[in-house]
Amino acid sequence: MQKTLTTSRLTLRPLALVDANWMKSFWQAPEIHRNTATIPASVDTDFCHERIRQANDGEEAQTHATRLIELNEERVGMINISRANTTDAYTLGYAIHPDFWAQGIATEAADCFLKWADGFVLPRYYVSGHFADNPASGTVLRKIGFLPCWRGPVFSRSRNEKVDHIYMSRIAD
Repeated sequence: MQKTLTTSRLTLRPLALVDANWMKSFWQAPEIHRNTATIPASVDTDFCHERIRQANDGEEAQTHATRLIELNEERVGMINISRANTTDAYTLGYAIHPDFWAQGIATEAADCFLKWADGFVLPRYYVSGHFADNPASGTVLRKIGFLPCWRGPVFSRSRNEKVDHIYMSRIAD
């Protein structure tokens, strides 16, 4: 299933061990880790290697699919779908380096990634969401067909507290 995807501007490719140092630097940016539930404020290379292993093993098990997002051969972000087991819906997650915000990269990458994933996703819907203090992520999700469903606290490893979260869902095309 591991496949490199492309748009007119972007390349979405599987993770490789060579990406670990970039991932560490990327996830250590406060603008990145504070807007995720699962990335701690302090990330080391071992954490990145484990995430790469999980992504690659999970793709074979149909529980994860992760792509590194490149613009002009420069790493600019990451996108993934994950779930605990094959009967759960996939959860979409993504992050774009702050130097590349407001350029439509998240929307373009997510649209491409979900069109690919729609070919194998079962059950036929996705869940996602964003922290209430990150409305830009909600805008991206709405652009790619997600609708708000409910609201509730989600624990953020980075913030070490529960944060108001807006849950969203999308039916696969």
